[in-house]
Amino acid sequence: KKNGELVQTGHTKDMIHNFDKIIAHVSNYFSLNIGDVIFTGTPEGVGKVNIGDHLEGYLGEEKLLDFHIK
Repeated sequence: KKNGELVQTGHTKDMIHNFDKIIAHVSNYFSLNIGDVIFTGTPEGVGKVNIGDHLEGYLGEEKLLDFHIK
């Protein structure tokens, strides 16, 4: 959600690479720690994010991300 409005939805089954492959590849170049976020691309509905926007991310019904852009 962006500012309370659903703007994107997608399914992990549609990803080109699975999580294990992505994490293995990225960890060759960066140290990864708990809480790190790897941005892998976007499903349909991409749009501009501005300073002050409130973003929320869900996995199913569980909210995993909730932050404001500074």
